[in-house]
Amino acid sequence: MTHTVVEKEVREALQLWLDAFETKDLDALCSRYDPEAVYANDGAPLMMGVGEIRPWFEQAFKMFQGDLLFKEEVLIAGSDMAVMSGKFCFRTEGEDDETGRVGLVFRKNEEGEWLLLFDMDNRPPDVLSEDF
Repeated sequence: MTHTVVEKEVREALQLWLDAFETKDLDALCSRYDPEAVYANDGAPLMMGVGEIRPWFEQAFKMFQGDLLFKEEVLIAGSDMAVMSGKFCFRTEGEDDETGRVGLVFRKNEEGEWLLLFDMDNRPPDVLSEDF
């Protein structure tokens, strides 16, 4: 399998996560995480496994009203692991945008699905609303 094909598959996996987030489909979102996933959200305790990640998103979906935008910055892909980083902007009507950067590690499972193994975000000063 070529790197181009792997990169396309990883981007498609991320798009499935983004679509689930945008529609607040908790089941679909959680299905995009590897069972051993680690989630390190800026300002929240470290979460280990889908069992800890799911309740966080369940609460977050009650508060989030807006659109999540993403711009890929780096993608390094191997045959069964991939690392991606990018900028995000959470745009909410009538409120200040939230911006940051995300670091993601994907792992390909035995069924051939690319799932998030590690998901970490932060709020660095070099990511601006104007980037989107």
